[in-house]
Amino acid sequence: MKERKACFVGNPNVGKSSLFNCLTHRSEHTGNWTGKTVASSSGEFVYKDTLWKVVDLPGTYSLHYESEEEKVASRYVLERDYDLAIVVADASNLEKSMTLLFEVLDITNRVILCVNLIDEARKMKISIHEELLKQRIDIPVVFMSVKNGVGVVELCEEMNHFQENEVPKIVHDSKIKHYLEWMQKKYSESQGVLLHYLTDEDFCVECFSSKDLSSFRFYKHYITRYEIISSYYHYVSNLLQGVIDRKNMKEKKEDFLLNKLFTNRFTWFFMLVLLLFVILWLTIFFSNIPSNFLMNFFSSLEPFLYQFLSFLPDTIVDPLVFGGYRTLYSVVSVMTPPMLIFFPLFSLLEDYGVLPRVAFLLDKPFSRCGSCGKQSLTMCMGLGCNAVGVTGARIMENKKMRILSILTNVFMPCNGRFPAMIVMIEMFFVSDRSLVGSIYAAVILCGIIMLGIFITFLVTKLLNHFLFKEEKAMFIMELPTFRKPKILTTIVHAIKDKAIDVLKRAVMISFPAGLILFFAANIFVSGTSIFGWLVSFLNPFGQLLGVDGVILLSFLFGLPANEIVIPVMLLGYLNSGSLVSYDSVDALKNILVLQGWDILVALKFLILSLCHFPCATTLMTIKKETNSSFYTILAFLIPTVIGFGLCFIITLIFG
Repeated sequence: MKERKACFVGNPNVGKSSLFNCLTHRSEHTGNWTGKTVASSSGEFVYKDTLWKVVDLPGTYSLHYESEEEKVASRYVLERDYDLAIVVADASNLEKSMTLLFEVLDITNRVILCVNLIDEARKMKISIHEELLKQRIDIPVVFMSVKNGVGVVELCEEMNHFQENEVPKIVHDSKIKHYLEWMQKKYSESQGVLLHYLTDEDFCVECFSSKDLSSFRFYKHYITRYEIISSYYHYVSNLLQGVIDRKNMKEKKEDFLLNKLFTNRFTWFFMLVLLLFVILWLTIFFSNIPSNFLMNFFSSLEPFLYQFLSFLPDTIVDPLVFGGYRTLYSVVSVMTPPMLIFFPLFSLLEDYGVLPRVAFLLDKPFSRCGSCGKQSLTMCMGLGCNAVGVTGARIMENKKMRILSILTNVFMPCNGRFPAMIVMIEMFFVSDRSLVGSIYAAVILCGIIMLGIFITFLVTKLLNHFLFKEEKAMFIMELPTFRKPKILTTIVHAIKDKAIDVLKRAVMISFPAGLILFFAANIFVSGTSIFGWLVSFLNPFGQLLGVDGVILLSFLFGLPANEIVIPVMLLGYLNSGSLVSYDSVDALKNILVLQGWDILVALKFLILSLCHFPCATTLMTIKKETNSSFYTILAFLIPTVIGFGLCFIITLIFG
């Protein structure tokens, strides 16, 4: 069996990942927004007598990149370690995709063009003269709709029977043409590679000697990235004359109405807050009963588990059952229902095309702070997991904006903090568990998140002023059409790729954390447990903030994972040597009230939940993404200082 290799190249949001999943039967989550894929994915499939190894590259508008994910795609194409480059284009916006196609053709002749989303183009009454397009570009062209399975077999046939032909190179503008003629006298490289020397400093240094670097320095400063891309664009505009007919084009009524609501200066803020509120309300309202059920169910298994392990000595059974197991089910019971509701709802909004509108709407306030609207996309990722939000900062165009996004992502409460915040609001800010109470709770949680957004703006502005000296930022992003998501598929992916993964991490961390807590509470030094010594040490600091040492120690123990903060508090307050299970949220409230908790302490807990150091996973991700201990320490200190500062101010004002 023959083995061959192919890569998928294309603009963001044209269906590369959907095509990749279709061919490889993988389940990479796709999304209707720019930057969903920030790293390449690889897989393989067999068609007839050929084993194809395929790579799904991040979306890019140009091989002359600006952002990190565009760099990944650009470098892969330049290395030419593949048998085929499959350029995926959007039939409803073919001109934009064709510019990238000719950048790829300037590097390699081994190219197939896939014109995807032909169903969307037909709905919009856009006509494409297919035969004329094939004649003018003189490479294999496949028209397809991946989600409907149209054209997939035809693509596989073209891949298996592809034969490399000499493709006419485009004629660039005079200034670029003069540079290429000069360079081709020295190097036997393709036009695309020679042009790439002008815009990729690292690539240029890798390929040139010091003598050659100085010899073309004039051209490097004489020809800009904008001029190179414009040259391709003008060529494509002329080539597509008569190929695309938009005379009867019409915008979908759905797109027209929703775009009006999301872009109108009087309604956009209301729309964003309304969407956030609805998601939070559904999460709160439908998670109460399942949480209580899970808590009662798992606690009822304790006696059976203890009896099952009775053949072991008590010194082993007690830590396993009253430490590891009890911490485990306390975390799982509180976390699982909100995650199974929040993640699918949020994923449906992603796939529908709401997130790019969020970035568009928030670009103006972010630009005033020195960043751009794409930072809001990394914030949305942070609502699921801050480590994912940090990784997602690769979609930002330059290093400054990436650092700003990374350092402020922690102000979005992740899945590990959400359940504890919801429980705290229900205990101290809502008088009942009725429909009205859940609405009230959703309003409060929405307000907490809005506070996090405000702090994000403020910290971004301050960092830009003091750390980056007001460097300018630029925002380029397309708004995709609204597309109805495949509801069942999206929900399954959200549960599998987000909720289950997060739950696995919680299980892996909470059980050993429960063991550590048990031993800390049962190993005594001078008559006081290790846990008690730590609480006594932190109590003076806690009193300055209007809380106590148990709360501070709970957040410190939550460094591996925020999910265990409440179990640690219970252990500290009850001083029982093991966690005491509780049957409901009301039972938990009674425990806290007996320890002196009131609505003011609960408010400070919410602030500390919003503003404290990132978890260990996020900190390690920050270190990896920035390759800097300085930024990692800064990411630890900034939210912690803000959280402590806010609690201190509240204590000064209200006591």
